[in-house]
Amino acid sequence: MTRVLLLSAPNFDLAETLCRAVALDCEGDEGARGVKRDSEGQVLASSTAAPPRPEPDPASTAGGRAPLATAQTAKNKRRATKRRREKAQQSRQIRAEAALRHMPQHPLLASAVEYERLPATSCGYQAVTERKGCPERRYAVEDLRREGYIEVKWDGLKPQVIAQEKTGKIIVVMAGQPDDPTYRECQSRVTRKVLDAGKVAEFTALELEHRRASSSAALNVGVFHGVGTSGPVNLFNGKRAQLLDNLVKDPDVCRMASFADASFKTWSPDVYEQIEGKLEQLYEHDPTLCPPFDCCILPCAAFNFGPQVCCKGHRDQSNLPHSWCAVTALGFFDSDQGGHLVIEELGIFIQFPPGATILLPSALLTHGNTPVSPGEESLRKKVGKKEFQWRMKLKETRWQEGLEKICTVAQLVKCYRPKKEESSHPTLAAGSPSA
Repeated sequence: MTRVLLLSAPNFDLAETLCRAVALDCEGDEGARGVKRDSEGQVLASSTAAPPRPEPDPASTAGGRAPLATAQTAKNKRRATKRRREKAQQSRQIRAEAALRHMPQHPLLASAVEYERLPATSCGYQAVTERKGCPERRYAVEDLRREGYIEVKWDGLKPQVIAQEKTGKIIVVMAGQPDDPTYRECQSRVTRKVLDAGKVAEFTALELEHRRASSSAALNVGVFHGVGTSGPVNLFNGKRAQLLDNLVKDPDVCRMASFADASFKTWSPDVYEQIEGKLEQLYEHDPTLCPPFDCCILPCAAFNFGPQVCCKGHRDQSNLPHSWCAVTALGFFDSDQGGHLVIEELGIFIQFPPGATILLPSALLTHGNTPVSPGEESLRKKVGKKEFQWRMKLKETRWQEGLEKICTVAQLVKCYRPKKEESSHPTLAAGSPSA
């Protein structure tokens, strides 16, 4: 670039003119070089950073021309999402020795209930819809004891299972929680965050009173497919979308969701693998779908905001019948006195301490919880799946195929035990129920 300086002849000074010309030349190049220099040609220390990129000229886009910074293409977005999920998947590997260490020797309870007799549809997509006009039941500990329900005492730490008496197939997993003080602190922080979010949300009276619970609002987040949708969609939560986004991105909430995911993968590896493959196909087909967690395979989550959650008896009939939902108890309450998880078909109510997680086929089993004592706080977080059937081909044997993927304790021990050790334990290798 050529620069011309116009100066009056009487005041002409060659040395001064050259210095000013150099300074002007440096200022002209500062956008390319990212630096500024003074009239002596020295770099200014405060100007070493590149200048901000100028805003695009509105006139340049008025005629329909695309701006320089184009949006990410669908193909690139799909690749980026896949890389992110693959990275999260690598962190969800189960260590066999850890799984064996937490595996019980035998089921805590054997139930006469048979999977085949539970209310699943013949195609295996979902459960039979509950009859209209049947009010959801509210539970009380005294009523359950009087009716002959069995109270299952549990510390919320040691994993236990409830299995089918005839086949040994696992029905309910009391997965517990890590025996780690930091995890209990994590649970306390999550409880406070959910309670605070509930106060900020300012739920209406209609939202607090619904068919699943009384005096406690609930919100779902993630991917949904059900009545009124032709395919899976992202749930729309309007003005509360940011509130839920903050919760699912919170490190403490993600830690608890990660534990639920690891529990599911540990106790039902075949079902987990099936769901993981189908959901990956779904996300490849539609990269706009956004599950709530990268650290958890389950594509939908529900938060009950309390402060005293008392869920009525219900089934989540849109969920995959042979799969599980993870239910986590949050709050500050005495689990001996209240907050039990009730499962009607099994005739039991389980002590459910804060921070513990239980896995159950929520589409098939009617479940709810007893109220906590006055002044105590109880919340629930549930993660499950409602859009899975969209990616599955209709087949009458789907239900039976799903049942074959449900494991027994003996099969899990065989799966996680090293091959060398298996050969020296022929009884375990044969899948003895005593494992």
